[in-house]
Amino acid sequence: MRRCMMGIAVFALCAVPAAELRADEDTPKAAATRKLLKTKIDVDFADTRLADVRDELQDKVKGLKIFLDTKAGVSLNSKVTYSAKNKSVEEILDEMFKKSGLGYYVVSRKGNAYDGLVWIRPGKERGYEAGKEPKP
Repeated sequence: MRRCMMGIAVFALCAVPAAELRADEDTPKAAATRKLLKTKIDVDFADTRLADVRDELQDKVKGLKIFLDTKAGVSLNSKVTYSAKNKSVEEILDEMFKKSGLGYYVVSRKGNAYDGLVWIRPGKERGYEAGKEPKP
């Protein structure tokens, strides 16, 4: 009986961190980034390098951090032509990246150095990593 109780106690302690963050929940940093993505701004890019687009978005939305995944094939020098007025950052990213085949998602991994960053890479992701979208 004593071993059984010890086993239950160990199992309960191990289960707590797993239950702390469900797959469809964001870390606090990721949740804060999603809130920043709702910020409405104006942009006007004409043959602007993607690296400069990133820098301008980060300047306009304080606290927003964007990572361009060059190892996955994102070119810092690719040119962007796009204009928008009073649109959210997520709308801007979505519309801007549709044509170029890029996707973006918010990294949501507790304890990860990239937690809360907007990760840009080739793909169709729109806010959530492929296969990790929240269930409706």
